[in-house]
Amino acid sequence: MTALRIVQVAVSLSFLALGVFTVADWLRHRERSRGYLALALGTLGLTSVLGQVNTLTNDALGVVISDLSLILFMVSGYALLLFRDSFIPLSREIRVGAAIACVVSLVAYLAVGYPASPQARPTALQSIAVIAIILVWSGCVLEPVLRFWAASRQRPAVQRARLRALGGGYAAIVVILVIAGFGGSAATSPTVQWVFEIVAVIALPLLLVGFAPPRWLRRIWREPEVDRLRDALHDLVLVSPDRPTLARRAAQWGSRLVGADGVAIVDADGQMLALEGMDATAAQQLAAQVDKEGRAQLLATPGSPRENAIVIPLPVDAGTGAMVVVSGPFTPFFGTDEVGQLRAYAVNITAALDRERVTERLAALDKMKSQFLNLASHELRSPLGVINGYLSMLEQGALGQLKEAGVRAIEVLKAKTLDMNLLVAQMLDAARLEDGKLVLKREHLDLRRIANEALQVVRPMASARHQLTLETPSDEVPVFGDDERLVTIVTNLLENAVKYSPNGGLVRCLVDVDGQSARLRVIDTGVGISADDVPRLFNRFERLQNPQTTHVGGTGLGLYLSRELARQHGGDIEVQSQPAAGSTFTLVLPVTRPVLAALDTQAPLQQPPAPAAPAAPRLHVLTPEADESQLA
Repeated sequence: MTALRIVQVAVSLSFLALGVFTVADWLRHRERSRGYLALALGTLGLTSVLGQVNTLTNDALGVVISDLSLILFMVSGYALLLFRDSFIPLSREIRVGAAIACVVSLVAYLAVGYPASPQARPTALQSIAVIAIILVWSGCVLEPVLRFWAASRQRPAVQRARLRALGGGYAAIVVILVIAGFGGSAATSPTVQWVFEIVAVIALPLLLVGFAPPRWLRRIWREPEVDRLRDALHDLVLVSPDRPTLARRAAQWGSRLVGADGVAIVDADGQMLALEGMDATAAQQLAAQVDKEGRAQLLATPGSPRENAIVIPLPVDAGTGAMVVVSGPFTPFFGTDEVGQLRAYAVNITAALDRERVTERLAALDKMKSQFLNLASHELRSPLGVINGYLSMLEQGALGQLKEAGVRAIEVLKAKTLDMNLLVAQMLDAARLEDGKLVLKREHLDLRRIANEALQVVRPMASARHQLTLETPSDEVPVFGDDERLVTIVTNLLENAVKYSPNGGLVRCLVDVDGQSARLRVIDTGVGISADDVPRLFNRFERLQNPQTTHVGGTGLGLYLSRELARQHGGDIEVQSQPAAGSTFTLVLPVTRPVLAALDTQAPLQQPPAPAAPAAPRLHVLTPEADESQLA
């Protein structure tokens, strides 16, 4: 047996194996399109093998094998046309016309009795019959080949490559037949036969990868789209401002992923989040059939004769939504890779939709909190103003002289009223920050004076066990900022130092300059803060849990507000702390000019005397007539 003969037998057996493979695949799936392709490739493989059997037996079965091969050959061509028809239906006239052409050309060929032996010279009529067979078969095959190639232009990468591979494989077979039919005696030369086998060897893997490409090849085909998809997922998960926008972008990419004609995303409650290229009613009907166990489904859209819709479950936190994709005609067969990607893509969409829902809920809660802060702070101003007024009258004796117990009670009430004033000021400033309406009234200030004013505000809150000291340099510490807001920051830091030192102790306030930064440190010896809790300190409404400070009240706004105000001044607040060892909070602000003089720290001022006049300390007492700009 010659090398050419060995190659011919091997190629024929390979075509037969491909046919068997497609038939086995059809038996597993029982889909119409797979059945037609199995018939086309299976009969083509049998035709190739029967030709080799006839040659190896020296035409012992001559006419029988030849006629059977021809019948199978024509069936393979018409089956490919029906395979194409399963995606984009042909008119009934074309299908019937093609079938009649196949039968007539086949009958004509059988009637003229083409010689089985390759050495016999055919008559003119027999040659015409052969040419008719080739033209009809080529027509049945070339139409799908051209259609597949044209349709591949707008398809996703893997689907496009599969369509072109299948079309290219059949086009190679057409080339062999045309040369064999019109080449005359030259077509029988060994050189031409070798060319035929080379072309057949090229056609075989093309047909195989068109039908079932290996995973590594799909990965290569898909590589150009991976980066774009990754960027799209990044935008979906992190950039989309709301759920409708996210769903709309997700739908667009889902459509591109499988080359879909239409797409819809339906929420668990039936709300249409995104709709493109399909009817809303049809989308709702298909979404209602979503598989609750998480399996993707192939369903038929209303009025469609074929299953052309892919329904992917989206198990969001509120239930099971759905992504409905009306696939292009080639997707159910050629787009299995993209359908798998679509399922993975749906997982990302689900996570993104849930994230957006949580974000929207948090935004709604934040808005409610801001509204509450605004309402509460304004509603508390009037009663606090009345309380402050009567406390002042009682203290001054305008309502009669008080006994010693009454005087002590007034001191306690004033301290608690001061707490409420500061709380309302925090609430109002936090609401302004949230709304972007907080305006700083900047001026040149001395940070030493700011620290002293804040210390006077906090002093009434401290118990006899607390020792408050202020240490400042002899020279001015110039900063540029809002007087009221800076006092608020330092007051909050000192107030926290007192509150979170339940056993009393030293609370130091130190002011100095470090290069181009002014620094104000508040140091206490209180309960301290664990390293795990430090990152949460400046969260809005955050209250750290500590058994020693359960009695401490507050809203969790003080440190949040202080840091935001510090940052609006171009500074920040730093913290160092250890449990049971106290804390150091440092306000850092830019100085307005270089400080050239040496800074001599004064001795600590032990318990600065309280001012003689009640109006001297900046108690930030609210009255009904007080302007909101005075709140700190």
